[in-house]
Amino acid sequence: MFSRRHAALLGTAALLILASIRPPLLDGVEFSTEVRAQDGTLMRLALTPDDKYRQFVPLSAISRTLQDATLLQEDQHFRLHPGVNPVALINGGIQTYLTGGRRRGGSTITMQVARMRYGIQSRHVLGKLWQAVRAVHLELHYSKNDILEAYLNLASYGGNLEGVGAASRVYFNQKPEHLTLPQALALTVIPQHPARRRPEDTQNLQDARTRLFVRWAERHPADQAYAALMQLPFEWRPVSQLPFAAPHETEMLLRAHPGERVLESTIVPRLQNLVERQTSQHLERFREMGITNAAVLLVDLQQMEVVATLGSADFYDDAIDGQVNATRARRSPGSALKPLVYALAMQEGVIHPRSLLKDSPTRFGAWNPENFDGSFAGPISAHDALIRSRNIPVIALGAQLQQPGFHGFLQRAGIPLNPDPRVYGLSLPLGTAEVTLEEVVTLYAMLGNGGVLRPLRHLRTDPVATGTRLLTADAAWLTLDILKDAPRPLDAQDSTDVAWKTGTSFASKDAWTVGVVGKYALGVWLGNCDGKENPALVGI
Repeated sequence: MFSRRHAALLGTAALLILASIRPPLLDGVEFSTEVRAQDGTLMRLALTPDDKYRQFVPLSAISRTLQDATLLQEDQHFRLHPGVNPVALINGGIQTYLTGGRRRGGSTITMQVARMRYGIQSRHVLGKLWQAVRAVHLELHYSKNDILEAYLNLASYGGNLEGVGAASRVYFNQKPEHLTLPQALALTVIPQHPARRRPEDTQNLQDARTRLFVRWAERHPADQAYAALMQLPFEWRPVSQLPFAAPHETEMLLRAHPGERVLESTIVPRLQNLVERQTSQHLERFREMGITNAAVLLVDLQQMEVVATLGSADFYDDAIDGQVNATRARRSPGSALKPLVYALAMQEGVIHPRSLLKDSPTRFGAWNPENFDGSFAGPISAHDALIRSRNIPVIALGAQLQQPGFHGFLQRAGIPLNPDPRVYGLSLPLGTAEVTLEEVVTLYAMLGNGGVLRPLRHLRTDPVATGTRLLTADAAWLTLDILKDAPRPLDAQDSTDVAWKTGTSFASKDAWTVGVVGKYALGVWLGNCDGKENPALVGI
């Protein structure tokens, strides 16, 4: 017969089993990913899958002031009790249920961690008892520092902000280790009433901070000097002002590396800002001509780092499909790939820069190609044929290349082509295969790196590849040397050497400019993501 003694034994056994099992503390909690620029500045703080800004910070990286203030505000005897403070619980129960005063829970920091971590409804007596049991359970398996660290990473700081990492970053643009005393005290009082003490309610928050400062100053007399600072207006920034730099790049990184807490990108803020500003100014000049969108990619040749990138002119503009990353969209490059044909021809000894080529009406089977301007130059040097982007000479050169020819060269470079070169015929140098801006810039970077093809690096942690040699150093150098003589736009003021080439796709759907300047490879695309034609879209 089942007796009270049996029930007691079963209950004791259940508690012993529960006590022996190590409960999760922060295991399984999903944290935001922080994307940083090369100099460590924040580019983006991503939402967690449950739409929270929750940034993990170890206790060692949280200011001691914030830790001590939290203990003063929430649990003065945290270091002494076993997870539950009986006196605080009894006082809280009397005030809440007997005297009818303001509701007071009496929860310790450990109990609050248990409530947040295990979703305990603690407003009722049974829920509070279960919260206490789980708190003692936590104390059996974790140190006080572990539990305090968990609290500071899980506590609500208003809205969808959880943890001091996200709160200090959002409200003050500070790391938790660099918080001032006024900032630390402001954060400390928010979790007690996160809905009412958000920085938007400045007076409510400031009053609570002032009350905490009075208690703080009693224990830290030297900090009385901060009294005047506590009366100053509360300075903070809302969530809407979180950095959202290089959105296409950060979005790509977040998708490629889910679950990472920190991503160290290769973006250089100074160059990123320069690219965005110059692109905006350029588009403003041509807006009346219907040119409204652009993509830009700037790569450091030495490490192949993407130091600046612009996927569209405006990420938020639906009219231009602004959220489409045009640096990765496959488009016709027009004449932008012609220099590679000349490089191959020079490598194979077919021509040198001063070789005479024929630019006259020529039939290639049933095909009678023309030049962009509809005219023919007659005999022309390879040098001039390239910088003037003549079609007939480059088609003829492509036909003379050793097999697998230009098609095989692009395949070796990683361009995804139809495996049958007959699909393109002799028109491949004119841009009949679609490529991305990333691929084109990588090919020009190959010229800048002496003929060695190396992949782009988007993260500082990406390995620096030794690369694959596609061209001899001589052929790469000669090609760039020719491109340095390409005529500059009439309004160009800078005299810096630029080895560059333009491209205009069929029906003027895409305009490209790609080149090497100093230690950088730079590519610019102008067009419409929907493929709309515009006669104003010309590479130059």
